[in-house]
Amino acid sequence: MRVAIIGGGAVGLLTGGYLSLTGHQIHIITRTREQADILNSEGLKLETGNGTETVYVNAGPHTSTEYMDCDLWIITLKQTVLDSFLAKWRDVEGLPPVLFLQNGMGHMEKAEKALLSDLYAGIVTHGALKTGHNCVKHTGKGDIHIGFWRGSNHNLAAQLTIPDSFPVYEASDIQLMLKRKLLVNLSVNPLTALYGVKNGELLTNPEWAKNVKAIFSEGVSVLGLEENEWETVEAVITRTGDNESSMLQDVKNGRKTETEAITGYMMQLAAEQGLELPVTSFLHRSITGIHGRGDAK
Repeated sequence: MRVAIIGGGAVGLLTGGYLSLTGHQIHIITRTREQADILNSEGLKLETGNGTETVYVNAGPHTSTEYMDCDLWIITLKQTVLDSFLAKWRDVEGLPPVLFLQNGMGHMEKAEKALLSDLYAGIVTHGALKTGHNCVKHTGKGDIHIGFWRGSNHNLAAQLTIPDSFPVYEASDIQLMLKRKLLVNLSVNPLTALYGVKNGELLTNPEWAKNVKAIFSEGVSVLGLEENEWETVEAVITRTGDNESSMLQDVKNGRKTETEAITGYMMQLAAEQGLELPVTSFLHRSITGIHGRGDAK
């Protein structure tokens, strides 16, 4: 398949690297011309536990429209820039199927209103670290679950999976999986961003661990999930203990964070249910306040 990866961050590079290894023709759409030029000239360097492998892809900046002719689009953009992407392709006919791999929630409803294409939602549990414009390190083996959302079902999981190293599964209930992923994001991202720590440190400090449990409890109450989801959240934190969350990286690099799609989305749901989320609200205001003082943009 000819696959366009929209977004040259860690997840985009990781996905493009592995899919290229199986013979898919990969076209990566980047934010800058500089990154595209480096990918085209030096290839994509995929670092795994078995060493580093260089794969060759086509790349172009976001102004490019070459990817119109691809068989599949995989969107790995941050929620903070997703609106501009959707606006660019609003009501355009003839688009290929689109698979979204985002943190948070709310993006699929936006995509339904903007795009005319077949839609899929996906959940990524891999650990990935972008170490250069064309370099990504696979820091933790996970998987991808994708679920059919609207249109015609193209059985994408079977076409994309690499069973031993990059498994892709078809989700029978993608809504439930999106809620579970949001619960993990909610429990980890804002706290690591506020404290400036790696994921694993949240559980080694007793006071921080109490706050993780507090925001987790607020999350399950609003999302209608069970308290036993804690086992999954704890396992993810432990497995990604040496990783910095994407929200912490955004804060450190002066970028706008995905608060609206995580804590903001939770507060919206809570308001609709007549519930109050004191811990979530505090974290939302705190991270938003970092934006407001000019450290993020």
